[in-house]
Amino acid sequence: MAGIAKYLQVLQQLEAMIQSGIYNDRKLPAEPDLAEKLGVSRSVIRQAYGELERRGIIERRAGIGTTLTSPHLQKASGITSLTGQISAVDMQPTTRLLAAERIPVSMAEAWVAEAFGLSATAAADAGAAAQTPLYRISRLRCGDGRPVAAQVIYLLAAQFRADLLETADFTQSIFSVYAEHDRFPAHAEEVISARPATAAEITLLKMKDLPARSRTVYVRDRITYDGKDRVLEVMRSVDRGDFFQSYRYAIQGAHLVDGLAGRSSRAQGEGDV
Repeated sequence: MAGIAKYLQVLQQLEAMIQSGIYNDRKLPAEPDLAEKLGVSRSVIRQAYGELERRGIIERRAGIGTTLTSPHLQKASGITSLTGQISAVDMQPTTRLLAAERIPVSMAEAWVAEAFGLSATAAADAGAAAQTPLYRISRLRCGDGRPVAAQVIYLLAAQFRADLLETADFTQSIFSVYAEHDRFPAHAEEVISARPATAAEITLLKMKDLPARSRTVYVRDRITYDGKDRVLEVMRSVDRGDFFQSYRYAIQGAHLVDGLAGRSSRAQGEGDV
């Protein structure tokens, strides 16, 4: 948890867990249970719960415990759901699964392998490291049926079930998939670049109706870490430039902990899973 107060990382994990929908019954774990689950002290959980209560997201009552104040929550300040952001601007969010496959890391781009810490090993032992299996999940994110982002997510296969590709529903929030494995996003590093859309991206994102000069995309390469600073996912998102007008970052200490798209004139948001 280098450079970031421990309770802030737990707070971000809690926000992600709430956004994932795993607390649909609106009841959150007791402090001792959650402290044991996340491997932190009870005082850290108490501090994080206190901040959520201050924001009006949860309430704590004697004899009842800790519950969500509403099934429709305000957007959290950390890594949050793109599904929720699309809903927040009165659009119907949907996700289309394009592909879900198991590949050797040698088939991924070099920056993906490096993110998982496999590049140095590959140089020393190309045969073994090159065959390290990854799950590659390609999805098209839409609002009111209109594509807004094409995303490819890479996961280290050894950290998830062997039958993940056959059993997980990748058209729903991927946070819920992580939650099933007791993995929760805590902070992220992201690099953003802007460029003209390729012909394939124009077709996939249905940008042919835009003037040629407006067919731009933001490319976001993001590495997301869990509460133990392990790489949880590596993602590349290609976002329509006419939908994502700006990007906003929150920086704590010397470390970038979250950076996500701000909406156009209708809304501002963070997060994206």
